[in-house]
Amino acid sequence: MFVLGLQGSPRKKGNSVYLLNRFLAACENRGARIETIDMDTLNIQPCRELVVCEKKGFCPIKDEMEPGIYGLIRRADVVVLVSPVFFYNVSAQAKILIDRCQMFWGRRYKMKLTDPDAGSRQGVLLAVGASGGKRLFDGVELTAHYFFDAISARFAESLTYKKVEAAGTVASVPGVENDIRQAADRIMDAQLNKPSLVFVSNKDACRSQMAAAYAKMAAKGRIRVLSAGTHPADDIHAETRRFLEGQGIDIKYRLPRSLDNLMAEEFQDREPSCVVSMVSDRLSVPGTDNRYWDLDDLQGGDGLASVGNEIRKRVDDLISELQDRYPEK
Repeated sequence: MFVLGLQGSPRKKGNSVYLLNRFLAACENRGARIETIDMDTLNIQPCRELVVCEKKGFCPIKDEMEPGIYGLIRRADVVVLVSPVFFYNVSAQAKILIDRCQMFWGRRYKMKLTDPDAGSRQGVLLAVGASGGKRLFDGVELTAHYFFDAISARFAESLTYKKVEAAGTVASVPGVENDIRQAADRIMDAQLNKPSLVFVSNKDACRSQMAAAYAKMAAKGRIRVLSAGTHPADDIHAETRRFLEGQGIDIKYRLPRSLDNLMAEEFQDREPSCVVSMVSDRLSVPGTDNRYWDLDDLQGGDGLASVGNEIRKRVDDLISELQDRYPEK
C-alpha cells in the first residue's frame, strides 16, 4: 500500500509538517510505503489554462509535474494533502499543484475516461490555522473536496486544528496523537481488510494490466487488486493503453511492477486471497488460491480485442466468485 503526502507548508519544521510526519509514520507502522512531496521545493509553473488537458489529456507545461508527480498521484492508494490556512484556503504552494491537476479533471470529465482505482483511492486532509474563526476551514475543505474528486480519490478523513500558529504548537493540542493514530488506522483498515487479488504475467505490460483494470472496475473498491510481472518491462505497452482508453479506462502513468517487489512490500505478513497467473510456467504462491489462465491461443485475428474480451469475461466471473466468498462487511 502506497501513501503519498503532499506537504504544502513553506515552514520546514512547522505544524503542518508535524501532522504529516506523524500520520505517515502511523501508516508506515502498519506496513505502508510512504513518500512525501514538499511542494515548497518544487519548481513548477502555475496552470496557464491552455486547455490542452481537456482536449488531449496531458499538460503541455514541461516541469516536475509530468510525468513524475502525476505518476505518483495516480499510483498512490492514499493521497494526504497537508496545508496551513492562508486567507481561508490552502497555501500558494499547495494551490499551484492542485491547479495543475486540472489535467486529471480533463481526462475524467472532458474525455470521459475512468481511473480504475476511483473506487479505492482515498484522500486525507490535514490542516492547521492560527485564528479561531467559525468558518476557518470551509475554503480548505471545499478545495480539498474538488481536488480529491479530480484525482479520483474518496475524501475519507479530515483533521483540522484552530488557534495553532507557533511552530510545534499542534503537538500540545489535547488528543492530537490519538486523532492521528485513529485516522491512520481507519485509512489502513479500509485497504488491508479487503480480500486481495493479484494478476501476474511475464512483463506486466499487457495482459495482467488489462485484467487488473477490468477487475478494479468490476470490484468497485471491494477487492484490493494488483498486478505484477515475473520479468517486468520498463513501461506498459502503448497498444494496451490505447486499447483500454478506447473502452473508457484510463491507465495513464501506471508502470509495470516486479512480482518479488510486490510480494515483499504488500504481503509481508499475510498472503493474497487469490493469485491469477498468466505466465507460461505455472506460478504457485504458497498459502493462497492459485489460478492459471492459459491465453496463448488468443493471439490471432483480433489481437488485443480477442485477448481483452476473454480476459474481461474471466475477470467478471472471478470477481463475482470472490465477492460471494468475501461478502462486504
